[in-house]
Amino acid sequence: MHLPRSLKLTLAGIAALVAIAAIALAVVVHTLDLDRYARLAVAEVKTLTGRELKIRGSLEVSVFPRLALVAEDVSFANASWGSRPEMFKAKRVEGAVALLPLLQRRIEITRLAVADLDLLLETDAKGTGNWVFKPPAPGAAAAPAAGSPDFELDVSALAVDRGALAWRSGATRETLRLAVQRLRMKARALGTDRDVDLDASFREQRFAVKGTIGRIKDLVAKDGAWPLDLVATTDGAKLAAKGRIDLRPAIPALDLALDAEVKQAAGLAKLLGMPLDLPLPATLAAQLAATNGEQVLDPLKVRLGKSAIEGRASLRTDGARPFLRARLASPELDLAAANGTKRERRTGRVFSDAPLPLEGLRRFDGEAEVAIGRLVLPNKLPLEALKAQVQLKGGRLEVQPLAATVGGGPVSGRLVLDASKPKAPAIALKLDGKGISAERVAAAMGHAGSVTGGATDVAVALDGPGESIARFAGGANGELRLVMGPARASGAALDAGGGAISSILDKANPFRRTDPYTDIRCAVVRLPVRDGIATSQRTIAYETAKVNMVMAGTINLRTEALDLAVRPNVKEGIGIGAGALAELVRVTGTLSEPSVGIDTLGSARAALSVGGAILTGGLSLLGEAAFAKATADAHPCQTALAGGGTAKTQAPEPKKDGEGFFGSVRRLFQ
Repeated sequence: MHLPRSLKLTLAGIAALVAIAAIALAVVVHTLDLDRYARLAVAEVKTLTGRELKIRGSLEVSVFPRLALVAEDVSFANASWGSRPEMFKAKRVEGAVALLPLLQRRIEITRLAVADLDLLLETDAKGTGNWVFKPPAPGAAAAPAAGSPDFELDVSALAVDRGALAWRSGATRETLRLAVQRLRMKARALGTDRDVDLDASFREQRFAVKGTIGRIKDLVAKDGAWPLDLVATTDGAKLAAKGRIDLRPAIPALDLALDAEVKQAAGLAKLLGMPLDLPLPATLAAQLAATNGEQVLDPLKVRLGKSAIEGRASLRTDGARPFLRARLASPELDLAAANGTKRERRTGRVFSDAPLPLEGLRRFDGEAEVAIGRLVLPNKLPLEALKAQVQLKGGRLEVQPLAATVGGGPVSGRLVLDASKPKAPAIALKLDGKGISAERVAAAMGHAGSVTGGATDVAVALDGPGESIARFAGGANGELRLVMGPARASGAALDAGGGAISSILDKANPFRRTDPYTDIRCAVVRLPVRDGIATSQRTIAYETAKVNMVMAGTINLRTEALDLAVRPNVKEGIGIGAGALAELVRVTGTLSEPSVGIDTLGSARAALSVGGAILTGGLSLLGEAAFAKATADAHPCQTALAGGGTAKTQAPEPKKDGEGFFGSVRRLFQ
């Protein structure tokens, strides 16, 4: 193609100017007093931020084809109240900035590489971050307002090798650390997305993140919806998130498709810093969308082993307080399903002293509806047709109504966890169960055929402190009741109650190991609880066709210490002398490690006479008079239901057809 002579001269002139400019830039760069300009840059940073920037190592600058800088041993000072002198440290920092965008007031970092990064973000006791700088010194130019940068900032490529990022809360003084082995971010050749590849560790657990994100400048400027498509993996677990985040609202609005799978829980539990005793594999699939000030998970699908949960959850953020609403349903939820890990034998206390998450209850309000066709508890006890309504307002969590079917019998109740008063949280629990079949419960828990009959009523009414389960038990007030009617139980069924119960029955009932079945006429537990002390004054009783047993003493729920006595009594006509029967079975130790022994009659009488009937607690609750009554009482179940006093001797009310003895004693509940 033939170009006009004037155009050729113009192009030649431009080329000459570019060549001269390039030569001039090269000369300028090689003749710059870098130390002088470095000192000026450090002084300017201190003027704007009040913090000192130090470059202790070498400094290299190049201008063409882009402005580039390499600095070694770089640090930036922390806030004056900070936990250490430096907020930022790095062994080496390399940066390159495109020149032409600077003319349009855009800072386009084409490459930023950091080696041996050490960054600390922390807050003071009032919540002020160390990234908040003091105002410029008097006479200095004002810094640009937050959210309105004087320059646009974008990063096309980022590389971090061997980094450490820490977050420290000044209120709790807790520090979280993220160790970065390798981070790479690079702009795609086509489009505006950036590829991301992160290999890091948190709480000494490795994890990786791969995928794409939007431009850094859009993230900084909060310009519309910021895209992401990321997959995070750790040992045995994976989480994928794809969609957009709108950073313009005060609380970011999310529009994401979430997909998670957990095949092994150990790695994820380590990352979260909490145990995850989940039936595995566990999966989650949900669509998270934002609309009209509300974040909505719909649909929400969760699988835990063979169990499934579906429903909808939402979080409103446009009111005075965040409001969470959920509607969840499951045909079956099995919490006892094996998760492939061996459970360690529990030792120490039965009641956990781990603090309950009360602070979280005060941060939002909410309501939920839960419906589960069949819920299997960790101890394998099945609950059928469970329904619950949950309300949370001002830190007060109430579950009412709470209803289910256990062993064919209805169970209803109410639970309140009141954290509205931070210094005096409280728990109130009430449960009532009627006609629960011991036979059906035993069969559901894997002991089919070991029990027949055994209709049971249960009543629990307790309230106490709410800091933890241990504090609740240790300060509880109320009463526990259980009444079981006629039943036939095999030795295996009675052994299933635990080693202590089995040992007590062995020592108190000489027929248990010789008879194939034990014919139980009734069993009663009535335990008043005052300030964490459960007291039995002949209010625990057990009658069989051959032997009656009465228990008295205390269970200290604060220390979990046991101080109980069981007095067996062989019925007349059985053909066994009193000498073949234990005179008194002592139960001591703790709830987690009970100890069962036998006292002679002499030592039993001595122990029972010390301190009077009820003043000193423990075995002395029986007293001499109570000891004699316990030995002679022919109807200890009635006595136990009456509160340990003498059973009524007047003629009983006419019983209804089929009611029997259990029906008559049940009326004592009413």
